Amino acid sequence: MEVRPQLLSRLSRCKPEHLVPGMFLSSTLASADTVGPEVAEQARRQLTPGERLVENYRYPVAWMLGMLDAIGQAEEARGGSYGEALYRTGREAGLGYIRSSVGRMRAMVATASGLHRALEGIPSAVALAVNFGEASYRRLSPSAGELVFKQDLIGMSWNAGMVVASTTAALSLDPDELKFEALATDEDASSFVLRLHW
Repeated sequence: MEVRPQLLSRLSRCKPEHLVPGMFLSSTLASADTVGPEVAEQARRQLTPGERLVENYRYPVAWMLGMLDAIGQAEEARGGSYGEALYRTGREAGLGYIRSSVGRMRAMVATASGLHRALEGIPSAVALAVNFGEASYRRLSPSAGELVFKQDLIGMSWNAGMVVASTTAALSLDPDELKFEALATDEDASSFVLRLHW
């Protein structure tokens, strides 16, 4: 999993036109709330004062990275792992996504078409959700595949949590049935490979 300097490097490259859905920010705020009131307040300070998040509106990814940084720092202060905190926040976002109307539709399609087909749909979902980076998928074997992300400003840890949780929930898999390995392919973990096997 990644470390704080990697997230800060990505944050320094964010431009106002780099946007994410409100659903991502809302789930990150919800994760901050579970960490504690100070972290929740710090996360809320990333938003424009008075901003009300709307699930399908787009907002700067820099806001989300600031929230993730607050969560990761709080975890480190307690002796935990920065990257693991980001991964758990991505997992919560993935579960929230499956509860949304778009996510429920994806779950129905995934259930009917199987795991490879569900994973093949992730690059399209990424392209619809964010306007930076790119993703692709390839089958490695009947029970393995890999997602390749390039220049994804959200980064490796959060995305790994999002993919694993949403796919597992969509297909009603046991929590340990879908295993993964995440490997950064650049210095700030904006480009990475997510290998999955089942």
